[in-house]
Amino acid sequence: MATKIIELVNNGTFSVEKKYGMTYDEFAKDHLFAGVPVVIGDACDGWAAKDKFTPDFFKSEYGSRKVKVQDQEYRLDEFIELMERSTIDNPAPYPCKLQIDREYPELLPDISPRFKFAMPDWSHNTLIKPFTAGADTYEIFLGSPGGQFPYVHYDYMGLHAFITQLYGNKEFTVIPPDQTPYVYPKENNTWVSEVPDIKNVDLEKYPLCANITPVTFTVGPGETLFIPNGWWHTAHSLTITLSVAQDSLNASNWKRFKNEANTAVAKRSSIIAKMSNIYLSVVGSILGANKSKYKNS
Repeated sequence: MATKIIELVNNGTFSVEKKYGMTYDEFAKDHLFAGVPVVIGDACDGWAAKDKFTPDFFKSEYGSRKVKVQDQEYRLDEFIELMERSTIDNPAPYPCKLQIDREYPELLPDISPRFKFAMPDWSHNTLIKPFTAGADTYEIFLGSPGGQFPYVHYDYMGLHAFITQLYGNKEFTVIPPDQTPYVYPKENNTWVSEVPDIKNVDLEKYPLCANITPVTFTVGPGETLFIPNGWWHTAHSLTITLSVAQDSLNASNWKRFKNEANTAVAKRSSIIAKMSNIYLSVVGSILGANKSKYKNS
């Protein structure tokens, strides 16, 4: 069956499409190794979470759990009620994040099987874990109307991001990696932009932002946004929203991951950085980072 393709947005430089019925080979060739975002309309069809994960479910099953949002602690049921009372002009703090693998491991079966597009994934491999220990690779995001992610960023350590919208509608803005010089990366956290609001930029303070060509589009329930490594992005909720975010590492983003890992280690010790470079080169060979039939990024 041919892939169904819907163009969501096109700014003349690049476009973002929504696809149904896409094969893994098509995804790998046109998106994973090409570094092109795409919304996958049916990736999570096998998940129990598709129907199960709602604000009411988390309020009733985990309401007494404590969550910290923007340095303030809430009971989860109280926070969800705050979300329900929120408006676009007066949103609840955002984002409320739940770490699935560390705090809610019993929910992992509900987001299984891991969909084919996010495979293979080396981020949880024991050989890699020393470098990805700070990465949150399985997260639930809860948001209210008007809730805005607090900064523009690309995913930590150059990992790919798969964001599956399970409840409500969320608007995403993405910016390609080759526009990184215009985004003003922070000196000590180069994966985070200094610009607080990419839609309302102070061009006197950030004049290079005039060169950015972002695209903005909406992702709805049951849809998964693939954001390739190095793509800057941010999001805000149009309604009450619930999303599951997963990161992935494989041959397609190994080069960036290795560079990011070595850069992070070099901040502590140049000698250890040289050792880590050798170590990751060996690990890459073991995992087959250079043996893909697709062009490496």
